[in-house]
Amino acid sequence: MVAKESLTIKDLVDTFLKSQNGFISDTTLKWYIFYLRPLVNHLGDREVKSITTNDLINVFHRVKTDESKPYTLFNFVRGWKRLFRWAVDEGYVSANPAKNLKRPPLPQKSPAGIQAEDLSKMLDAASKTGTPERDLALVLFVADTGVRLGGVATLTIDRLDISKRRAIVLEKGRGGQRERVVFFSSRTATALENWLEKRGEKEDQRVFLLKPNGIYQLFKRLARKSEITGKWNPHSFRHAYARKLLKQGVSIGVVSHLMGHSNVQVTIDFYGRFSHDELQEIYDKIMN
Repeated sequence: MVAKESLTIKDLVDTFLKSQNGFISDTTLKWYIFYLRPLVNHLGDREVKSITTNDLINVFHRVKTDESKPYTLFNFVRGWKRLFRWAVDEGYVSANPAKNLKRPPLPQKSPAGIQAEDLSKMLDAASKTGTPERDLALVLFVADTGVRLGGVATLTIDRLDISKRRAIVLEKGRGGQRERVVFFSSRTATALENWLEKRGEKEDQRVFLLKPNGIYQLFKRLARKSEITGKWNPHSFRHAYARKLLKQGVSIGVVSHLMGHSNVQVTIDFYGRFSHDELQEIYDKIMN
């Protein structure tokens, strides 16, 4: 083990990634690997204790010349701030050089979710597959709950309460596995009942009997059959779920809780931006 006094940025990133392995999803781990890579590329041999805010700003300007996508630039800073918060908590540094690092502005529009008409097309396609009961219930459940891919793949029968139209999903996040309650509509409840009757008794207790990649590939096939040109992946359902709640006037705090975000700021950063027309629509629903 490298002594904390002589720890380099490369050592720090490696140690951080090892500490998170098994506590966050493989997708999130790959996210950190990608967004922390510039620190290793440009500051890898520097000792952690020598890094300043200006060093991080200089690295940001270097990556900015190669990458212009606002969400990518935003996530670089987000990942660096997370790394150094962890480094302070673990005693690798006494002061956080990323604390005052400013996140770049995001576009006024939030991440694109699946469009309502495209969702209808996918539901229609799901009802015409070789396993229509499962596929329809699965698409409806994801649309109703905003669940992450890992959460729906690992949902087990004992954590599904159709009579109360709710389920307990288990998703990986900071600090390990996290449980949260999700809710679904009467239509989805009926679809789930139909699927469970068709599914029958099995040793595998997972509701949908599919791994994350299997669910992703199913959505891909449904989108292709529906000739959808916009967003269709499971995470776009999550984006649409959040935006729908906010446009209906649900408070940002409640939306954050329903999304399973670690804090409200995450919800604000990614979903708390509206066009003037959207704000007018929300205002009119409440005030008229």
